[in-house]
Amino acid sequence: MPTEPDRWLSFRRDMPAAERLAYFDHAAVAPLPRSTAAAVIEWANSASADGVTDWPRWRQEVEAARRLGAELLSADADEIALIHNTTEGVNLVAEGFPWRPGDNVVVPACEFPSNLYPWQNLAARGVEARLVPAENERLDRLADACDERTRIVAASWVGYATGWRNDPRELAEVAHRRGALLFLDAIQGLGVFPLDVEAAGVDFLAADGHKVAVTHRGSGAP
Repeated sequence: MPTEPDRWLSFRRDMPAAERLAYFDHAAVAPLPRSTAAAVIEWANSASADGVTDWPRWRQEVEAARRLGAELLSADADEIALIHNTTEGVNLVAEGFPWRPGDNVVVPACEFPSNLYPWQNLAARGVEARLVPAENERLDRLADACDERTRIVAASWVGYATGWRNDPRELAEVAHRRGALLFLDAIQGLGVFPLDVEAAGVDFLAADGHKVAVTHRGSGAP
């Protein structure tokens, strides 16, 4: 059985950037692993040489990726949508939710713009985005901002600016206590920390492949 140091060495060997750079994590775009670059090149060569005739094989690869995403989240494969990025996932939920005038969404004010602007853009539909000043994502302040017209609480798993890590289960409890749903921006945490979306009560989730793009529709979502 490979030891934990062996696994890290194997991972490091798959990162060409590490051969000449001391690449520090800065919570943005990571360098490509060899395996990822090889897959992209393989697809490009296939598209160039075979056109769409090889489409069935790549369709199978897409479904394999969907299943891997489901395993990562402890979800079902049919709950996973492969999308372009986290921002698209936020917008799909914000624009696709069945809002009614007078509804509101509660969001920490310190969220990354991708998890702020889509909710604020709902003002034209009569939906209030309640931005909560929250030092280290104070859950009591988020809870106080919720009322009977709160439909979604949208928050990051890990804050992009501070690195503060929320407990998804506690965020879900805040939302569900008011009859609302939880949207979790998981970009900074997914793949690093384990997450069972069913056990945690996460209703919607978006993340990206350059830090892992998936969305989750929980069983309680309309």
